[in-house]
Amino acid sequence: MKKKLLLMFSLVLLMSFGCFVKSAGAEGETTETVVPETEKNISEFTVSRPEGRFAFTLSGLTAGSKITVETADKTSGEKKLTKEYDVQEETLTEAITLEDLEYAYGVYSVTFKVDGEEVGEKKEVDFSIHTKKMDLSIAGEEYAAKRAFSLNSTEGTGGVLAPGTENKVSIYVWKGKTEKDAEQLGAEKDLGGSRVQWEKLNIASVKTAAYGTWNAKAVLTNSRGDKIKLVSATYQVASKVTSLITKKTAALEKNLEFCIQLKGAKTPYGVNKVAFNIYKSNNKKLATVAAVKTGSLYRADVRFETVKYKLEKLTVKAVIFDNKGKKETASKKASVDLSVKPGKLKVKKNKDVTCDYTLTGAYVPGNIAKLQFVVYAQEDGDLVKKKTYIGSESAAEKKYFANAAIEEKGTFTVYAYAVTAWGKKVQLATKEYKITKKDFGKQGWYYEKVNGQTYKFYYKDNVKITDLTSILGLSKNGGNKMYIEVNRAACVVTFYLYDNETKKYDIPIKSATVSVGRDTRTVAGAGALNIQSSFTPIGTYSICSNGAAVKYSLKPMHEPDGSTVYARWCSHIVGNVYFHAIAVGAQSHYAMRPYSYNRLGGPASAGCIRMTVADAKWLYDYAPTGTTVKIVTGSSSKPGPYGKPAVIKINGVNYDPTDPEVPDSRKKADYNAKRITGYMTKDGVKVGY
Repeated sequence: MKKKLLLMFSLVLLMSFGCFVKSAGAEGETTETVVPETEKNISEFTVSRPEGRFAFTLSGLTAGSKITVETADKTSGEKKLTKEYDVQEETLTEAITLEDLEYAYGVYSVTFKVDGEEVGEKKEVDFSIHTKKMDLSIAGEEYAAKRAFSLNSTEGTGGVLAPGTENKVSIYVWKGKTEKDAEQLGAEKDLGGSRVQWEKLNIASVKTAAYGTWNAKAVLTNSRGDKIKLVSATYQVASKVTSLITKKTAALEKNLEFCIQLKGAKTPYGVNKVAFNIYKSNNKKLATVAAVKTGSLYRADVRFETVKYKLEKLTVKAVIFDNKGKKETASKKASVDLSVKPGKLKVKKNKDVTCDYTLTGAYVPGNIAKLQFVVYAQEDGDLVKKKTYIGSESAAEKKYFANAAIEEKGTFTVYAYAVTAWGKKVQLATKEYKITKKDFGKQGWYYEKVNGQTYKFYYKDNVKITDLTSILGLSKNGGNKMYIEVNRAACVVTFYLYDNETKKYDIPIKSATVSVGRDTRTVAGAGALNIQSSFTPIGTYSICSNGAAVKYSLKPMHEPDGSTVYARWCSHIVGNVYFHAIAVGAQSHYAMRPYSYNRLGGPASAGCIRMTVADAKWLYDYAPTGTTVKIVTGSSSKPGPYGKPAVIKINGVNYDPTDPEVPDSRKKADYNAKRITGYMTKDGVKVGY
C-alpha cells in the first residue's frame, strides 16, 4: 500500500514541473530542451563554442514582465554581463556572444530571472580557451630551414581550439628569454576546428639569426584585435655535417702534413665558408685553418709546423660560417693522432763482444730522419754519457739497429732518440742492461786449429789479436826465437814464435802481405838464382844465410837495365834475395812509384820479397840474424793462420802510407781526398784498413 502511494506522488511531481531533455548539437554546441508546462520556464538553451555564442528560449511568460540574464565568472562569481529584456509575448528567444562579453574568455554561470525571481537552474557556458588541451608541434631537422608547425587540440573528436568566429592564429618565434623580440613566422591562419597547420615555414626568414634553442608560440587574434598566447614549444637550430675525418698518407707524411675533410655541411642559413679549429689535449686551441671547397667537400692540408709540431693526439672541430654572418661549431669532432710511438728497444749481447741495439715499432709523425742510440753508464748514481751510435734502418723489417763493441763492465742504459724531419730530437724507448766479465768472451791464450794445423792465439775481449808484438814483449835487441814462413802462392809472410809448452813454432806473431818474384812457376832453390832470374827460391834459409849480419836501413840495388834503386830496411835471405820495403828511385821518402806499391799482394819482383815500410822495418827490428826463413810454394786459398792482411791502394802519391817518416797530417789529408785508401800513423795505428 505504501509503495503505491509513493509511486502516485512521484507522478504528480513529474506532471507539475515538466520533463527536461539534454541533447548534443553541432560540433562544440550543446542544447537543452525543456518540455514546457503552463508556468514560466527555460524551454531551450543552446551553447556554440565555435561561434562563441549561447542562445536561450523562455516560455510561459506574461506580457510586460522584465527578463534579466546575468552572466558571471563561475570561479569568482564576478558578474561580467547583465542584460534585461521586456516581455511582449509568452516566449522570449535571445542570444549572448563573446562580443557581448567583451571577449572575456572563461567559464560562465548564467542565471535567468523573471521579474526578479530566478527561473530554472543556472546554466554553465564554457567560453574559455583550452590552452592546457593544446599542443604546438614542430617537425623538421635541426639544420633544415623549412619546418612544419601544427597547432592541435588534444581533446580528440569535437575539440575546439578557441571559442568565437573570425579568430586568427599566427606563429611567433624568438631566441632567448625575452618574448618581446618575437617575430612572426609565416602567414596568419583561420583558427577553426581542432587543428591548424603550416607545412613549410622558413625559420631563416626572421631578422634574428642564431643557433641553439628557439621558442615558438601560437598567438590568437580575435575579431576585436586582441592577441592571446595559446601555447608554446621549442625547436633547435644547428648545423650538420655528414662526416668529419682526418687522413695521414705516405705522401702527406713526406710533406709533413695531415689532411682534414668535411662532407655534407648544412645550416638553416646556408653555408658561406668552413674553417677547422685544432686543439691540444688540454683543449687549448693550436691553430685555425681555412678549408677549400671542392663540390660538397671541404678540405685543408695542415702542416705540422702550423700545429707547432705538437706530437700528441689533436682534436679537430669544424666551424661553419653561414650566409647571415653567424658561425656555428659542428657537433661532430675528429681527431688526428700525431703521438709518438716509442717502440720496443732490445739489447742483445753477442759472443763477439758486441751489443746489438734494436728498436722496433717506433713511429714519429713525418717519419724518422735519423735514429740515435745513446749509451750512458751508471757511475756513483749518475748517468755518464759514453757513446752515440747511428741506427741503420731496415724498412722491410720496420726496425732500427746498431752494433756496439763491449768495452767495459757495469750497468748501462741505452736511449733511443729519433731526429725528426724538422730537426727536433725526440726520446723514444730506453733499456737498461749489465755487462759482466763473462760478456767479454775469450780472454788470453787459446789453442785453435786453422786448416788442420794447431796454433796458439791470443784474445782480448773475444777479439783475436793479429799482432802480438806488444803482447809477447818482443825485443829489438835480439833474443826473439822466431820462424818465418813465406807462402809464395798467397804472397803472405807469417812470423812465428817458439812455444815452450808445445816445443813448436806455433804462435803466429803477425802476418804481412807481400810481393814475390814475378816467376811463380819455377820451384828451384837458391842454386838456380842468377842476375837474370825473377823467382823467389823455394827452400829453407835464414836471415843472413851467409852468417853475417847483413841488414841495411837503405841499400842501393842494381836493376837488370843498369839503373839503381834504393831499398829501405833490407834483411838478406839468400843470394840476391832480400826482404825489403818497395824500392824508391832516389834516397827520398817521396820517390816511390805508385805502380810498384799497388802490386803488393801479387808476384811483381825480380825475386826479392817486397813489403810495406812498416812490415819491412818490423822484420828488420825483431827478426834476429839466423832466424829461419822457409819459402814454400803454398796455396792462395790457405794464406796462413791470420789470413791475408788488407793492403792500401794509392793514387797520385809517391810515398808509402805506412812510412813513419811521412807526417800524419799529410797522410790524413790524402786519405780525406781519397788519394790513399788507408794509412798508418807514426804511433802504429791503422786507419782505413
